[in-house]
Amino acid sequence: MFAPVKDTFLYFAYGSNLLKKRIHINNPSAEFIGIGRLDNHLLDFMKYSDHWRGTSATIVPIQDSHVWGAVWRVQNKDMPSLDWQEGVDTNWYFPKTVDIVILDGETVQCRTYQQTVNPPPRKENELLPEDRLPSSTYLECILKGAEECFLPKEYILKLKKIPHNGQKASPKMIEKLSMM
Repeated sequence: MFAPVKDTFLYFAYGSNLLKKRIHINNPSAEFIGIGRLDNHLLDFMKYSDHWRGTSATIVPIQDSHVWGAVWRVQNKDMPSLDWQEGVDTNWYFPKTVDIVILDGETVQCRTYQQTVNPPPRKENELLPEDRLPSSTYLECILKGAEECFLPKEYILKLKKIPHNGQKASPKMIEKLSMM
């Protein structure tokens, strides 16, 4: 399943694109092929998004931490759409290639995205500052996606402990999510 396929690339999603409905809004060719773990990175939240009305997820290089996510196979022709969704053109995120450990212990290379401005390092169990909380809608996308992709139960429990800012996403974003 994870073997290279002509004219496609593997994409590691750890935020709202865990949710099938969400990734297919802009990337209809995305095919879920499994889950994996990004080692030596911590899931964090930094930049405020008007669309989400809260901060969006990023990965921060932190030794001895890990982030679970979905591995999607995406057609090369959809890479510009994924880059656009992630705000590469506006310097919101930058793409990077990472090694993902899949369930059989093998490692595959995937494209993922990291915010261009990273938060100051925090310990894995340290609470997020109030100004860096995601919206309830955004967090719901991550949680539903994590469950939909069958991420490890312990990791989902960790995600459920992330507080939100009490805001819902913009009506336009909520409409996009409900149309799918």
